[in-house]
Amino acid sequence: MTDLTDKSPRLSSMTDGGYRDPRDRDDDNSAPTRHTPTPYTQLPPLPGSTQPTTGGFPAQPTTGGFAAQPPTNPTPGYQQFGPGPTTTPYQSPYGTGQFGAVPPNGPHTGPIPVVGGPAPAPTPGPGRKTGTGTKLIVGAAAVAVLAGGVGGGVGYLVSDSENSSSNSNTSIATGPTQTAQPEAAPGSVQETAARVLPSVVSITVSNGREVGSGSGVVLSSDGTILTNNHVVGGQNVQVLVSFSDGSRARARVLGADPVSDVAVIKADKTGLTPITIGASKNLSVGQNVIAIGSPLGLEGTVTTGIISALDRPVSTSGADGQDSVIDAIQTDAAINPGNSGGALINSAGALIGINTAIATLGASTGSESGSIGLGFAIPVDQAMRVANQLRSNGKATQANLGVSVRQGTDLEKPGAVVASVVRGGPAEKAGIPVGALITAVGQRHITSADSLVAAVRSNAPGDTVKVTYTVDGASKTVDVTLGTL
Repeated sequence: MTDLTDKSPRLSSMTDGGYRDPRDRDDDNSAPTRHTPTPYTQLPPLPGSTQPTTGGFPAQPTTGGFAAQPPTNPTPGYQQFGPGPTTTPYQSPYGTGQFGAVPPNGPHTGPIPVVGGPAPAPTPGPGRKTGTGTKLIVGAAAVAVLAGGVGGGVGYLVSDSENSSSNSNTSIATGPTQTAQPEAAPGSVQETAARVLPSVVSITVSNGREVGSGSGVVLSSDGTILTNNHVVGGQNVQVLVSFSDGSRARARVLGADPVSDVAVIKADKTGLTPITIGASKNLSVGQNVIAIGSPLGLEGTVTTGIISALDRPVSTSGADGQDSVIDAIQTDAAINPGNSGGALINSAGALIGINTAIATLGASTGSESGSIGLGFAIPVDQAMRVANQLRSNGKATQANLGVSVRQGTDLEKPGAVVASVVRGGPAEKAGIPVGALITAVGQRHITSADSLVAAVRSNAPGDTVKVTYTVDGASKTVDVTLGTL
């Protein structure tokens, strides 16, 4: 019998779990906002039901606003891909290797080359001759080519390819010549993507044992590139960057911050096209967005969607066990393994986020699920604050409230309960006591321990924020000057 107890070091804010940074220390200069994990065990299945998949996917959440689903229909699980099975609720969209590897088999029936290489041969379908199956695939490709300039010809090719491969080939040879495509309208997805694609790169990383890939965003013409820590983090790694013009260059890591999951690398190449940096503080739910990256090693992939939610606390754990809680932009633009570190842009082509994590419904042991329309990106304001620090000195700092917290247990009074207060820290100086239920930071409602961590880290050290808490039913709001982690 498989042990279904979740042994992850930290659960997401949508469970009973908590967050603890390995660098936490009870002193004024380094103790972050943290909360203590609560033990969590998956509910047993009902008689005759199907056991939810394990081997890397966590027990499903039962609290935090999401009701438990029947065991025969497991609720979404969240996993960060790593070198082996994990139980982390969120999954960074990269792969199974330590550095964001694109899985060698993924959801396809044949291998996907990490960098270049020939496409795998098509697999014949059951009960179909190999020759016929191959011709049908060729016919489908031809339809895709002709679809832009031929209307009725498409229907003819599709129906005729089912009956005669020779007729299909004749149709392809004698069909009308495709007319030139009109220029893309300014501000269209086509025009915006064409303008931004040169500013997004594919990153391949190797440590001599594993090879993985992710994405990155060009910050400067002389090769500075922004990506995720979980893409390039690790010891003794070799980094290769592939550009939209087909060229490649070696790169070195300038700095990586596992707390924010942000990293900066420098490629040995000049004459690059930097991306336009936007702002994330004035984003709106429903706003159109475009995601660009290299999902499953497919460089320069463009997908579209909207901003589904803002200020979404997302908690992940990397292959090195380092916890990261981000104050994420949620989008339904398709994000898949390999998109990590890539760009989330607005309709004007300005960078508003770095694609970082996805939620999945779960998968069998050793496999990975793709997009279900729940993708998460680090807001560009936070990513650039950390990136600028990494470019300057290779290290980054985070805001610190100076408390440890745990999940509240009263469903009617959500928030984060203060378990301890650091002596001389920001919270103690503001008068926040042990046992206080923190319910808001600024205008943001705090509904969980993770949401408090995300809200605090959305600010910079030294910022002054209003913190609202209740003690014995009485509510109070105080100004807190955040410390440094």
